[in-house]
Amino acid sequence: METMTSEPRFTRGTWYDRIFEVAHVGLRILANGFASTSIVTMLTSTQEIYMLDHLPIARAHFAYSSALRYKLVADAIACVFSLLSSILVYKKTKCSQIEPKTSFYFTLFIGDLVITTLIISGCAAATSVGFVGLNGIEKPGISWLPVCHMAEKFCRMAAFSIAFSYAAFACMIVLTFLSAWKLKLLATR
Repeated sequence: METMTSEPRFTRGTWYDRIFEVAHVGLRILANGFASTSIVTMLTSTQEIYMLDHLPIARAHFAYSSALRYKLVADAIACVFSLLSSILVYKKTKCSQIEPKTSFYFTLFIGDLVITTLIISGCAAATSVGFVGLNGIEKPGISWLPVCHMAEKFCRMAAFSIAFSYAAFACMIVLTFLSAWKLKLLATR
C-alpha cells in the first residue's frame, strides 16, 4: 500500500519564490519612484497668473488647497513606507537562511493595505479638486469658476502628479494582493 506524503507545493528555491521575491521588491521600488515623482511634480507646480502687461494678479500653488496638501503628505508617507519595506523584504528574503514567518507577511499585508488606502484617498481628494479647477461649479448658492484656463502650467503639473499617484496606487494594490497570496501559501503549508 502506498503512503501519501504531504509535501509543500512551493518550496524555497523554486521559480515561483524567485518571481515572488523579485516582484515584491521591484514593485516596492517602482511605487517609491512613482510616489517621489508625484511629490516633486506637485512641489514644482507653482504658477503666477498675469493680466495685461505682466501684472501679477494671482498665484496658483498646491498649498492653497487642503486636498492637494493631503495628497502630498499621503505620497510622502507612501514613499517612505515603500522604501523601508523594500529594504526589509530584500533583507528578509536574501540574507536570511530560513523563509520569513507568517507574521512577517501578515504585518507586510496590513502595511500594504493601509498605504494603498491612504494613497487612493489622496488621489480621490486631489482628483475632485482638479475636476473643480478644470470645470468649475455653477449651482444655486455655489459658484466656483474654472481656473485651469488661466493657470495651465499649474493644472498640467498637478494632473501629472495625480497620475503618478495613481500609478503608485496600482503598484501598492498589486503588492497587497501579492502579500495576501504569500500569506495564503504559508498558511496552507
